Amino acid sequence: MNSIKLTPNWPLQFTKCAAVLVLLFVIKSVFAITLKAAFLLLLPLIGVIIIFNFIHLRFLHCYQAGINYTRFMREQYINSEEIKSISFKSLFICTIFKVELENGKNHHFYNWRLSADEKANIVRLYKNKVDCKVDYISSCRA
Repeated sequence: MNSIKLTPNWPLQFTKCAAVLVLLFVIKSVFAITLKAAFLLLLPLIGVIIIFNFIHLRFLHCYQAGINYTRFMREQYINSEEIKSISFKSLFICTIFKVELENGKNHHFYNWRLSADEKANIVRLYKNKVDCKVDYISSCRA
């Protein structure tokens, strides 16, 4: 287990785009404008969501030495010695992977698909930094 390479959460990305399309039809019906005018109003929003999704979703890799990821076309790295705790919070369509650093900063990774195996492997990598609130661990011995 050298690294854990997470894959993008494509259902979440599709849901974001679908929400914009629903908003398109709501605006059309509430404000009594044509579909073309509503589409022209929301076209920039759809474009921004799609562009940011592809810029933001290049990679997220967890290693024993730390976490390597991209954010806005820049590769960034979190050293494992800087990690104070990690936790997972499951919501409807996504799981938020939270990394709290020793300096008080928090990093939330929500655009990534986390299976139960991947969660377990991440917990094994950072076993001494796991927050007791991780939802799939039956017991926590801190």
